[in-house]
Amino acid sequence: MKITEEKVLEILGDKGPLAAKVENFKPREEQQQMSVAVNSAINCGENLIVEAGTGVGKTFAYLIPAVLSDMQVVLSTGTKNLQDQLFKRDLPAILKILEISPPIAVLKGRNNYLCDYRLESTLASGRLPDPIAVKHLSIVNQWRDKTNSGDLSELAKLPEDSPVIPYVTSTAENCLGQDCPFIEKCHLAAARERARKAKILVVNHHLLLADLVLKEDGFGELLPDTDVFIIDEAHHLTKTAYQFYGDSISSRQIAELCREVELEYRTQVTDSRDLMLEAQRLAKEAKDFRLALPEFDLKDDWRPNRKMQEALESLSNKINALFEVVKLNSTRTKTLESCFERLMGFKFTLSQFSLNKAAETNKNQHEARINWYETMKSGFRLHTTPIDIQQLFQQSRSRYATSSWIMTSATLSVNGTFEHYVDSLGWGKIKTLELQSSFNYPEQAMLYVPRALPSVNDKLRMTPLIEELSPLLQISGGRAFLLFTSHRALKEAAEAIRELELFNCLVQGESSKDELLKKFKENENTVLLATGSFWEGVDVSGDQLILVVIDKLPFAPPDDPILNAKIRQARQRGDNPFMALQIPDAVLTLKQGCGRLIRSVTDRGVVCICDPRIVGKPYGEIFVNSLPDMRRTRDRQLVSEFLADIIGPTTE
Repeated sequence: MKITEEKVLEILGDKGPLAAKVENFKPREEQQQMSVAVNSAINCGENLIVEAGTGVGKTFAYLIPAVLSDMQVVLSTGTKNLQDQLFKRDLPAILKILEISPPIAVLKGRNNYLCDYRLESTLASGRLPDPIAVKHLSIVNQWRDKTNSGDLSELAKLPEDSPVIPYVTSTAENCLGQDCPFIEKCHLAAARERARKAKILVVNHHLLLADLVLKEDGFGELLPDTDVFIIDEAHHLTKTAYQFYGDSISSRQIAELCREVELEYRTQVTDSRDLMLEAQRLAKEAKDFRLALPEFDLKDDWRPNRKMQEALESLSNKINALFEVVKLNSTRTKTLESCFERLMGFKFTLSQFSLNKAAETNKNQHEARINWYETMKSGFRLHTTPIDIQQLFQQSRSRYATSSWIMTSATLSVNGTFEHYVDSLGWGKIKTLELQSSFNYPEQAMLYVPRALPSVNDKLRMTPLIEELSPLLQISGGRAFLLFTSHRALKEAAEAIRELELFNCLVQGESSKDELLKKFKENENTVLLATGSFWEGVDVSGDQLILVVIDKLPFAPPDDPILNAKIRQARQRGDNPFMALQIPDAVLTLKQGCGRLIRSVTDRGVVCICDPRIVGKPYGEIFVNSLPDMRRTRDRQLVSEFLADIIGPTTE
């Protein structure tokens, strides 16, 4: 059933069901424009990119034509939290308003669902990495008989990064499938069955990409045949895609496989002691390999010195040795068969790191890959990643070539053009729509760039920066986010602000993200200092947040191996990588950071950007032109008066 433009406008109009049933609803022209465009794309089977500024109401704008279309629709979000919000709050709300009840479902990656087989195996082995994991295992075990969905997000007491999660969930490699003794009560299988029957299915970008890549590899599909894909928070899709078109091997994967092989020897294949011995040798070799890499946490191109190359060869030899033993026993248990397949994957990934293989690959520009590694305190990951993914993504998407693809986010355009986003995924000719925020930014917000701040390269710049900010923070009574582009700057600023002893100082890393936000909202005179994850997806409306400070233009860090490879490639083509790559990425990040300030029609506040380059460099205009139309000033007195007006008169 096709819904007409008139029907969409009626629903979103001043006499429609939203106006009648949603408190404080007001028709918004931008929301109506977006909904009409999405409806047209669905009806015509077209692809569409929509940037919808804060306050447009993009979720309802795309949900209305989607749920009324009578088509199979997949809604994909950037994070699991947003996925839950969409499935538990926004989607039920719009269905209730429209008085319809199509079958809906939510589907997450398998590491979100309890695996009873893995839980039983972990309980039987009693081998866990630390006391915290033991405590969390008890929580999961007590919950197992109370849950219907098996979705670990139901467990509020279980942190998202709990060390026990890999021990109670399955992976594609270690899942026993139909041979599992718990297959009849498999939570993942039940979730996939609900997904197959749903008209509206809510997923996340990781699952969407997994489906596209798995189908491309011929291993089957996770998602049903789909008429319409709506990609919310679409600015994350490119980065997620890079994870799926590359190959990687980590110390954690190796350790987990070695544990499984040893457990199979102890419980199932007791006559093959070599399984245990070779697994233990490989586990030790993985730890030795970490010692051959730099001590500190970093990401870097794989340019091995002699020590690193020898360690890689030794790791490969130990993987090959375990591979041969597992191969001999792979038909004896389903778990060993799975381990055999994973070891084949390890061998293939490590083969990409051989010097001859890397040189051969990089001769073919259409197959160009970057080999790189990252180190953590006690672990490592080796990655081999394609430099360009446009062709790979579009080739995967061709499975759904007749489907309508709709991408939307508040941050997709740069300086009024979508060229950067379109090129990143190879969309070619595609319809685009840019909608400004529904908020009155000239009245609600001010953009302030302080005068006479030191260069961003000045190692001593933090002292004068805090001196500049201190009077503003005192006027605002805290109520501020200070967003940084590096952990070093975050640490220096936190120390400087705490020395003032004027504010409650919350610092990312000292508590969980949710706990920090809770404290920020509950406590007065509070300043929150943070990096990356707080630049987006954080919503504090009202007068609790009236000042957002950004220390530098958020150019990608110099340790991003994929970006560095793309920069080298652009130079070889004669392009300007700074203008073509680095500035667009930084603009989109800055837009996200500035978007933390105004979250409702009544919000007011100041965005303070402490980077002289935004006014002193020619490219600064690109940043300013890409931001909402805030009043601009370099006069601290005007900013002080504006903040004081927001706070209003105070009483002693």
